[in-house]
Amino acid sequence: MKNEQIATQLDAALTEVSAAEEALDAVLRDLRAGARAEKVTITAAVEEAFARLRRGRAELAALRKDIVGG
Repeated sequence: MKNEQIATQLDAALTEVSAAEEALDAVLRDLRAGARAEKVTITAAVEEAFARLRRGRAELAALRKDIVGG
């Protein structure tokens, strides 16, 4: 697979991860504004998912930089 093809796939993955990150961020904002009794368990799970998503995006971006530069 050529670097250009890899870069295209990485760009697509980064776009999807960024969109998911934005969606989870919006959910977290809504949860933080909700009633405490309803949100405690859900918020913890969503926050962990959000943290993992952010780490994944950072790793994809670093990989893309290593492969194609810039």
